[in-house]
Amino acid sequence: MENSPSIKPIAYTYGLLLAAYTILVLVLIYAFNLSQENWILSVVNIVVTIAILSMAIKSYKSKNNNYLSIKEALKVGLATAAIGGLVGAIYAYVHYSFIYPEFIDIVKETAYQNMSDQGLTDSQIETNMKMTEFTMKPWFFATMTLISSLFFGLLISLIAGAIMKKKDPALG
Repeated sequence: MENSPSIKPIAYTYGLLLAAYTILVLVLIYAFNLSQENWILSVVNIVVTIAILSMAIKSYKSKNNNYLSIKEALKVGLATAAIGGLVGAIYAYVHYSFIYPEFIDIVKETAYQNMSDQGLTDSQIETNMKMTEFTMKPWFFATMTLISSLFFGLLISLIAGAIMKKKDPALG
């Protein structure tokens, strides 16, 4: 444990890779006018996120004489997810504030239409729209980017750590 490798360079490298992927996806969705609810895109995002976080954990394990505890996997995975999520959140804020601000109007219109289709009255729709108004802001989308990155980072790190763990016999 005394000679365990530093997590920082691994987390920065793979965290920035995760952020670059997140930014690329937002740009492609915008450029090609794709739906963010596309299930194929969701599956690809999950697979790529799992791959990046697993590569970060595997990199740490290889630098640690091929030993890995779940605690170390969590540290590496969460640090990577935090860096990726933070950079991705900053870009998401810029994206929804300046590059694609009309996205928020599209979300509002879709929500209004869905409530109308469900048979809600105009008064009920107006009340619901007022209650969710704070969620229709660039800072909220950015915050959710960071939170989701940390949440999935935690889950993936736990699973990857459980799969890749190997106890160092010197530690007892």
